[in-house]
This record gives sequence, C-alpha cells and structure tokens, in this order.
Amino acid sequence: MSLKHIIAIAAGGDGDGQALGLASGLASQHDGVVEVLPVYPDSAADMIALGMTLGAHLSPEAVEELAAAERELQGRIEASARAAANEADVVFGPGEGAPRMSVLGRGLRPALAVSRQAPLADLVVFGQGHLDRGPGRDVFGQCLLADRAPVLVARHDVDSLSGPAAIAWDGSPQAGRAVKAALPLLAMASEIHIVQCVTGLDQDATDPDIDALNAYLRLHGVGEGAAVLVEGRDEGAALIAAAKGKAATLLIAGAWGRSRLREAVFGGATRAFLGCKDGPNLLLAH
Repeated sequence: MSLKHIIAIAAGGDGDGQALGLASGLASQHDGVVEVLPVYPDSAADMIALGMTLGAHLSPEAVEELAAAERELQGRIEASARAAANEADVVFGPGEGAPRMSVLGRGLRPALAVSRQAPLADLVVFGQGHLDRGPGRDVFGQCLLADRAPVLVARHDVDSLSGPAAIAWDGSPQAGRAVKAALPLLAMASEIHIVQCVTGLDQDATDPDIDALNAYLRLHGVGEGAAVLVEGRDEGAALIAAAKGKAATLLIAGAWGRSRLREAVFGGATRAFLGCKDGPNLLLAH
C-alpha cells in the first residue's frame, strides 16, 4: 500500500506551506509523485469578461498589470514548492522518476483543473488555511463532494502521521471510502483507535459493526483498532474529543453522510471536524 500520485493544492497564500510540506513528505516516504495544482483565479480573464458584459474596455496596460500579478503569484507557488521538495529530499521539476514534485501551469479554471486531475489521484492535500477563505475553500467542497476524491487536510508535518490514528466509524459508505483511501496512512500509524458516538448512530441505515471494520483492516495488514465509544448530542465534538483523548494525529472520517440541508441547519459532525483547526490531520471522503 502506497501513495503514488498526490495532488497538492496551492493558492499562493495561507495553507500552501502545510499542504506542500505534508505532500512532499508523503512522496518521499512512498516514492511517489506530487503535482502541485495552482487554484488562484484568472483575474485578467475575469476582468476582460466583465468588461465585455458591461460594454467597458480594459486598457492593455491594465491587462498587463493583472497578468504580471498572476506571474508573481505563480512564481511564489513554485518557490514554495521547491523549498518543500528540497526539505523532503524530493526532486523538483517535471520529468520521470520518483519521488518528485512539480508545479502545474495555471491554464484552466481551478474547478475544471481539479476535476481533470482528481480521478487518478490517490490523495488531494489541502492546507487548513485553504479552508478559511478564497478559491481554496470552493475547490475543497467541489473536490470532496462532486469529484469524490479523498482529501487530506494538513495541520501538522508528515512526521505526525507516525502517531496514533483515529477512525470515526459509523458504517456509512462515506466512512468506508475514507478508510479505503487511508490504508497507506493507517499502515504508518503507531496505533489505531475506532471512535464511535453511540448517540448519533443510525443502525437502520448502516452497519456500524466495529468487528467488521477490524476484519477489513486485518485483511489489509494494518492491524486492528481499539474501540472507543462515546456519547453526546454534538456528535462531531464528541468524536473530536475522543480522538484528542487518544492523542490521535490523524482522524479519518466520512464527510457529509447525511443530507447537506440537514447539516447546514443543524451543524453536523463534518463541520466540527473542519472547524477544529488545532486538531489532528484530517482525511475525509464522501
């Protein structure tokens, strides 16, 4: 089990260091390839389209200023990626062989670029800072929900992944997809805990059998997890507290397993996971 093709999201600001550092470290450990995907907006194209819609005209000087700003942003991303690759002793730049990290060109709108790259990615890595604002937040939602790609929210460095891991297990298809994607990371963990909030389990819709999950983990050679059962009306908060109580450095969970409308109204565990910025690294799948 290994991670051979990793996509790292970069927006030229907060979150890039977390995503690039963790992704390059995983590439080094798994002899994999990281493709850094810039997700900043195409300001020049947007301004030209807006001008055409409003019947206005952008001067060549204004267009060049916008283009120059984008070149500076692309250069900043490439410099950050080169630094992360050097830190992890990973080759930087396009080419054959692994481990390697390269930066893709900004030729497509971020949403389309992610949709083209995600189908054959073992993992898409975001930094926690990408989720706070800007294009990274929109791309995160699309990557997880529309593209159904497993995403890893980087909050700590790659060495943290050798610590305890926690699986938030409710038997849902989303949780199952998260576990499958996380197998290479579970193999790195020092121990595994299966955290379950018995208050929020829907036993009619899913089969949250911990023994069945452990049988699956054993089949894949990653050992088995110790059950940690908790209660609480706020399912997300209870699961986060359980993971922290076991000093977990990685939390694996299904995302938005219930209706998004219900979660928008009532909160939901996923929102709690994403909002815990000082919590463990977070692997989600939908």
